[in-house]
Amino acid sequence: MVEFDRKAFIGKFQEEASEYLQRLNEGVITLEGDPGNRELIEQMLRDAHTLKGSSRMVGLIEISDVAHRLEDIMVKVRDGEFVYAPDMSDFFFEALDMIVYLTDNAGVELPEPLDIASLTARLAALAEHGDAKAAAAAGAAEAPAPADAAAGPAAPQTPPAPEPAKTEQAAAVAGDAQAQVAEPPSASGRPQKEERLEAREQTTIRVQAAQLDTLLNLTSEVVISQIKSEQRAQDLRALQAEVGELRQLWTRVRAGLGVSSAADDTAEGLFEDVDALEGALTELRKRVAFLGKEFADDVSRASTVVADLQEHGMRLRMLPVSTIFDRFPRAMRDLAKQYNKEVDFVIEGADTELDKKVLEEINDPLIHIMRNAVDHGIESPDIREKAGKPRAGTIRLAARQEGDHIVVEISDDGAGIDPEAVRQAALRKGYITESEARNMSDREARYLIFESGFSTAQIITEISGRGVGMDVVRRFVVDKLKGSMDIESELGQGTMFRLRIPLTLAIIRALILRIGEHMFAMPTGSIEETLRVSADDILKVEGREVVRRQRRNIPIVRLGDVLGLTHADLDGAKRPVAIVGFSGHRMGFLVDSFVGEQQIVIKTLGTHLSKVENVAGVTILGAGEVVVILNVPELMSNARSLSGAHATQQAKEQRQGPRKILICEDSFTTRELERSIFEAAGYDVEVAMDGAMGLKRLREGLAPDAVVTDVQMPNMTGFELTKAIKTDARLKEIPVVIVTSLERDEEKAIGIEVGADAYITKSVFNQDTLLETVERLIR
Repeated sequence: MVEFDRKAFIGKFQEEASEYLQRLNEGVITLEGDPGNRELIEQMLRDAHTLKGSSRMVGLIEISDVAHRLEDIMVKVRDGEFVYAPDMSDFFFEALDMIVYLTDNAGVELPEPLDIASLTARLAALAEHGDAKAAAAAGAAEAPAPADAAAGPAAPQTPPAPEPAKTEQAAAVAGDAQAQVAEPPSASGRPQKEERLEAREQTTIRVQAAQLDTLLNLTSEVVISQIKSEQRAQDLRALQAEVGELRQLWTRVRAGLGVSSAADDTAEGLFEDVDALEGALTELRKRVAFLGKEFADDVSRASTVVADLQEHGMRLRMLPVSTIFDRFPRAMRDLAKQYNKEVDFVIEGADTELDKKVLEEINDPLIHIMRNAVDHGIESPDIREKAGKPRAGTIRLAARQEGDHIVVEISDDGAGIDPEAVRQAALRKGYITESEARNMSDREARYLIFESGFSTAQIITEISGRGVGMDVVRRFVVDKLKGSMDIESELGQGTMFRLRIPLTLAIIRALILRIGEHMFAMPTGSIEETLRVSADDILKVEGREVVRRQRRNIPIVRLGDVLGLTHADLDGAKRPVAIVGFSGHRMGFLVDSFVGEQQIVIKTLGTHLSKVENVAGVTILGAGEVVVILNVPELMSNARSLSGAHATQQAKEQRQGPRKILICEDSFTTRELERSIFEAAGYDVEVAMDGAMGLKRLREGLAPDAVVTDVQMPNMTGFELTKAIKTDARLKEIPVVIVTSLERDEEKAIGIEVGADAYITKSVFNQDTLLETVERLIR
C-alpha cells in the first residue's frame, strides 16, 4: 500500500485558509459593533469548522486544535449561552494570528516551540464561561513555570512578530476596540460587504496567476502586431498618394510628347504604348486605393477585436480593491490601540476593480499612509476635544475609477501637515538650501515628506524619526506602478493623499521624443505640458537655467546631458520642452523633436538589466524600432543633481576613504561590541572611556563623521558631552547618537534638549538599527 502524502496538499490548504482567515478577521471587527448579527455568527462558525477539518486532513493538528476552540466559542454564542463581548476580540485575534503563523510556516521547522497549550486553555475557558477575565487566568495557570521560580509565572508564548508590511494587518493587540469600519450601501441599497460575500459564494474556476500572465503577455504581442499593422496602413496610404502623384507626372509628360495619330508607324506604335502605360497607371492607382481601403478596414476591425481582447484579458486579472481593503479595519483597530487614539474608519468604493499585480503592490503604500494618519495626523482624544472636534478621528479610504486610472484617496480630519515645520526640518537636515526654502511653495514643501529618510522628528529613536515609510509610498506608487501622488492639507483640519494608479502595468500612453538619432518614450502621465522655447526664453537664476511659466521659475535641463547624448544643432530654432511634474517638483526637459504620442506596450529588461539608470523598460514601435521608456523619477533626481540643486549633497557622497566614528563608552563589553560592529561595516573607529576623554580628543583635532556615546559615564555624562559638542561652533555639525539604557520619556526629552541627533535604547539595540541610523545621519 502506498502511504498517502499529506504534505503535497499543504499548499492547497494555505491558499484556501487565507480566505477563511480574512473573513474571520473581518467578522471579529463587525461583531464588536453588532454582537447580535446571527448571519455573521453562522458564517464565522462555518469558517472555523472548515479550517478545523481542512487542517486536520493535511496533518496540521495544532491549527485544527486552535480552530476547534474558536468553533466551540461560536457555537455557544450562536446558541445564546452567552453574548459576544468586545473583550473577547483579543482572544480571537490572538488565535487567528497563531493560525496565520502556523499556516505560513506549515511544513517548516520552527526556530522555537510555541506555547499553544496556554492559548487553547484560555480559549477553552472562554468557551466554557464566556468570561474574558476568567479565560486569561486559565491561560496563566496552564502556562509552564520557568526554570527560575523566582521569576514568576511565564507569559504565554506568541508567534514571532511578522514582517513590517504584515504587522499592521494582523498584529495581535489587547484592549477595547477603538477603530470601527463603516461602509455605504451599494446601488441596490444593501451593504457592499454583504454583496461581496455573496459574490464569493458563486462558482468559480481557479486559474494559476502564471497562466494569466502568459495569456496577457501573448495579448501584448498581439497589441504590438496591431500597432505595426496600423503603421503598414499608413504606409499604404502614403504609397497611394505617391501613385497619384506619379500619374499626374505622367499626364504632364504625355502632354509634352506631342504624340499624334499620324500614319507614321513609329508614331502610331508609340501612341499605343503611351495609352497602354496610362491605362496601367490608372489601374495601378485604383488597385492601390482599393487595397489601401480594404487593408484599413481590416486593420480597423482587427483593432476593435484586439482592443476587446486586451480589455477582457486584463479583466481576467482584475480584482475588487476590497481584496486588500477588507484587511484594513483590523489593522486600523490595532494601530488605534498602539498609538492610544480613537479612530472611526470608513471604506468607500471597495468594489472598484484593479489589476491583481497592481493591487498587490499598493498594499504597503496604503499601510504606510494610514499608519502615518493614525500616528501623526489624528490627535489624541483629549486634544481633539479641546479643539472642539469629536474624540474619535475619522480616516476615510476611498477608491474610484477615472478613465484608465484608479484614484485612491486616504483622508483624515486630524492636525494637517505644517509646511513651515517641513521646510525647517528639510533645511536642518540638508535636503534643501536656504534659498530653496525661501522660494518653495507650501505645496512643494509638503512633498518633501516623500524624500528618502526625511522626518520632521527632532530626534531619531527606535520607533520614530527614521524617515522610513513615506519614501516607500513614493517608490511603489511612482517608481514601480508609474502612478502619481497629490497631497491636500490644511492645518487643524486634516490631510488627504490622492494616488492615481494605472489600471494595468502592461500598456500606457507615452510621448515619443528624439535626441539626435535616438528615440525615447516618456509616460504622458508624468508630463504636465509641452512647449517650444528659444534661447531668449531661457533665464539664469542662481546659476541654473530656468523658464518662466505661470509666474514660477521651472528648472530646465537638456535631456541629452542627463542621458549622456549629443543634441542635434537646430540653428537657433525653438526647441521642444516637456514639463514634467513629480513629488511637488516641476522640471523641463529640452529635446530635439517630438515624434508623437501613442499607446505603447511595456517590456521589462529582465533581472540582469533591472538597474539601468533612467530606464523603466522598453517598447516596440510600429516600424519595429526598440525604444527605451524613461524612468521619470530617476530622470528628475539626476537632472536636479546635474543642475546643482544637490551639489553639497553630492560632495558629501563623493568623499573618498572610510568613515570615522568616535565611540564614548565606559563599559568595556559595550565599547568593544560597538567597535566590532562599525569596523565590520568598514569604519575607522576611535574610542574614549568617558565623555571628558571624548571631548578632549575632539578639541585636539579629531574629526569623526559621527559620535556614538553612552549617557551614564564618569567625569562627563553623554548628555554633557552632547551639549558641549552642539554648542561648539567647530563641532556642532558632527551627528551625535546616544545609545543608553535610559528609556523614560523625560530622559529622551533631555537628549532632544541637548541636541542629540538620535536616541537608541539598549533594550531594543541591534546592529542594523545602529548602522542604519549612523549612515542616515552621515548622508
